[in-house]
Amino acid sequence: MRPDAEYIGDVSSDGTSQPSPVPSSTPRDALKRVKRSPELPAADAVQLRMTPIAAGGTLLWTIAWIVAQLFRDELADSGREWWIACALCGVALGIIGTVVMVIMDRRHFSSRPDRETE
Repeated sequence: MRPDAEYIGDVSSDGTSQPSPVPSSTPRDALKRVKRSPELPAADAVQLRMTPIAAGGTLLWTIAWIVAQLFRDELADSGREWWIACALCGVALGIIGTVVMVIMDRRHFSSRPDRETE
């Protein structure tokens, strides 16, 4: 660092970058030195129900399982009969995920009022 430059984080008073005098000990320290913009408020989280997404994925796995069942002999001949088990696992995990998303959506959206009372 130049002796005549006033130390302001990683930027000198003339706007040029200066090397850090001390190596960062934690990622938080490094972020403080690198960050040059003022602190901005966090954006509001997107309010999105996850149940339809999980149900849609489960539906796609169910369709894949049905199609795999229709081509079971061809899959067995080519050594890809495991595709049926893979699709069935997708259906099972999709059902579990859909149930979890229903519970999480109920908790999330029931604790927040939809409209303010006047």
